[in-house]
Amino acid sequence: MLCMNQYFLRTLFIFALFAPFGLLSAEGIEDYNKRRYEVGGWVGAGNPFPSSKTIELLDTTLGGGAYARLPFPSLFYTEIGTSYAVFQSKSERGLTTIPVYAALAYKIPIDLPIQFFAKAGGGQSYIVARPADTARWVPLIYGGLEASFIAGKRIRIGVRLDYNQIRETNLDLPDSYRYPLASPYDDPRLLNPNYYKLENAEFFYFGLMVGVLI
Repeated sequence: MLCMNQYFLRTLFIFALFAPFGLLSAEGIEDYNKRRYEVGGWVGAGNPFPSSKTIELLDTTLGGGAYARLPFPSLFYTEIGTSYAVFQSKSERGLTTIPVYAALAYKIPIDLPIQFFAKAGGGQSYIVARPADTARWVPLIYGGLEASFIAGKRIRIGVRLDYNQIRETNLDLPDSYRYPLASPYDDPRLLNPNYYKLENAEFFYFGLMVGVLI
């Protein structure tokens, strides 16, 4: 009987010693299940930002994009993504945008089935401007909001609002229009230097999103 009691006490002591580590491991697994890697896409309306110069020149269009979300650092997520949209106008003006961004996303700690994310970051955007057909990479400022929920533990469904400010920097006349002797095949409208004034472009996208938790 004494040996059995000693064995029981030793077992109880070992359990008490290592139980906290087991609990921490369980919590760590639970946290990992809550903070997974994620990939997804979205489609929706691309809009020139209200009250900006962009809305006077370009019309609303349909856009789409893709993203990947990583569960770090710390309480944040790191999101990288891209999108594509072609903005037309009632004139010959047009703009194709392909932004590529990286942002920190913070999940707002609200105890609801719907999850809310706030995002901020930056990157580069590849743009093609018409009628000059100038193509170049320019700096990008990115911000975003998201409201979504998890369906079936693996699928995220929601809506997202993305803000892009395209920071134009070096906008020069194309070489074919730089010299006074122009070809008869050149478009005379493009000789106007006002076409090449620097003007930051602002857009916001509102889309439906679907993501997969990995």
